[in-house]
Amino acid sequence: MLEMIIDSIRVSVLNYQRVVILKEKSAERYLPIWIGPAEADAIAVKLQEVKVPRPLTHDLLGSVISVLGAGVRSIVVCDLQNDTFFAKIVLTINGMDVEVDSRPSDAIALAVRGGYVVTDMDGQEHFFETRQESEQYVAQQMRQCDNVVGETALQIRPVIPIYADESVLEKAGIIIDPETGKPTPVREIPPEELERMSAFREFIEGLDLSDFGKDSP
Repeated sequence: MLEMIIDSIRVSVLNYQRVVILKEKSAERYLPIWIGPAEADAIAVKLQEVKVPRPLTHDLLGSVISVLGAGVRSIVVCDLQNDTFFAKIVLTINGMDVEVDSRPSDAIALAVRGGYVVTDMDGQEHFFETRQESEQYVAQQMRQCDNVVGETALQIRPVIPIYADESVLEKAGIIIDPETGKPTPVREIPPEELERMSAFREFIEGLDLSDFGKDSP
């Protein structure tokens, strides 16, 4: 499995379908996944740190999991069949891991609500609800640090990591030309497989990625 981060949420210019783009953490490969407008809003609200007066559906789901004594260990985008992505939410219950089938959009919306952890130079972990809070803590610690060791020692990581199976990236992963914003597959796709994924390819080609990497989610 490969760890992924959320790069952005975008809209197809052909049919206004929303897409969340995951980026491989240690490489320049991207995984676009089409999602519904409600799920796109649920992810964006948390990424943009918008305060809501009452819990949304995915906030409720996270609370229910916690109240029942479980925790979300990770989420995994595990398969792609007939233009449909599949995911699993990995729960920890009484020391055991349990996998629950999920749409990737719901799994990602749940994952972004897990918060962030910063491990300081003494090995102590500090939890923050938002990315901004964790970055502010790191900046504060760096101002108090007189050497560059602290810069590499203070790392921000999500409490709930997002993974993708290598087979999914092989099927649907793309590399994006930084100048043109044009997506290309990470591998050469056989004609028969390309035909089965025609809807997905048309969808990818309809994305406006000319400003890729310049906008926040």
